[in-house]
Amino acid sequence: MSGILGLRKAMPSRREALALGAGSAALAAGLLAGCGSGGSADPGTGEDGQPKRVAMVISSPKNDGGWGQGHYESLKRAIESHPKWEMLEPKESVADADAADAAQSYVDQDVDLIVGAGNEFASVWAEVVAEAAESHPKVHFLITNTDPAVDLADYQTLDNLETVLTDLSQSGALAGVVAGLMTKTKSIGFIGGAKLPTTLTKYAAYLAAAQKVTPGVEGHYNFEAGFTDASLGARLTENWIAANDVDVMWGDASAVDNGARQALEEAGADTHFDIAQPIDIAGEGQATVITSTVIDWKIDQAMDEIEKGEFGSGRTISADMSNGGISLGKFSDKVPADVQDKIGDYVKLISGGSFLTEAEIEAVRSTL
Repeated sequence: MSGILGLRKAMPSRREALALGAGSAALAAGLLAGCGSGGSADPGTGEDGQPKRVAMVISSPKNDGGWGQGHYESLKRAIESHPKWEMLEPKESVADADAADAAQSYVDQDVDLIVGAGNEFASVWAEVVAEAAESHPKVHFLITNTDPAVDLADYQTLDNLETVLTDLSQSGALAGVVAGLMTKTKSIGFIGGAKLPTTLTKYAAYLAAAQKVTPGVEGHYNFEAGFTDASLGARLTENWIAANDVDVMWGDASAVDNGARQALEEAGADTHFDIAQPIDIAGEGQATVITSTVIDWKIDQAMDEIEKGEFGSGRTISADMSNGGISLGKFSDKVPADVQDKIGDYVKLISGGSFLTEAEIEAVRSTL
């Protein structure tokens, strides 16, 4: 890798390096075409009959128990439903300074779909996306958690790009219903990694839903915990348990959430509960996790669109309850059957859009 980067730095510009790579790729493709028997009509393969390929760039480890793993598991599910596609090994723990080179390495291989796991990649991929549109037209980009109007305003082209946005109100409402029905103290907590608009919406829907099913519920939060310090999650949760009698937590802070679960377990795993996110981990040695709000980033939909020749133009894929993008995971046996039934009834209302109003969510968000 260092040799490749060193060579790239020696070149006059990324655009010139791309042009040289494109010429070599075209020559190789021409030689292969001369030896082959023509293109393939199979939508799961390229013109050379080889599998289409998908790759991912992640800013955290792919098995971090949170953000990175949620994306990695979404990618694996997409591959399971598209067996003729090939998944390349994701690039993990990619720093912002290395993100463009990580994407470019996949572009140079003519990978059909390159997934960026989070809007942090939107700010550093603009040049790569623009140049790939000219020199590698079969390469497509999908960036998750990205609002085109906000995050892609400086892009020269969106022809080869789509984004994914989740329904934050639905995921927050699902967690809130569970928390509201399971709390005995009417005191619930939330840890967010950063004070982002998305984080505030999740928490606002979470508390509004909990208060709707159990009036009088109080919420305690921290929106600046980062995503890596489990000990901070433990300290925050310990303080809330001691000072406010918090007995249910929901987190949006990856590794920090692991510390919160540790504190809940030490306080008593039969009376203190956690709602995990964004992967389904209840029952996997998690004493306090009673269910999970699960996100599927709909990479499978992007792959379908590529097969049909319909991908691009900066469209946004919505990940919500209607298409399996948002869901509740399995329940721990600590959730009584009658409570599970009540949750199921609320899930139907949330999915149908008749449980929480935007005004009810905004009433909480305006206080933050």
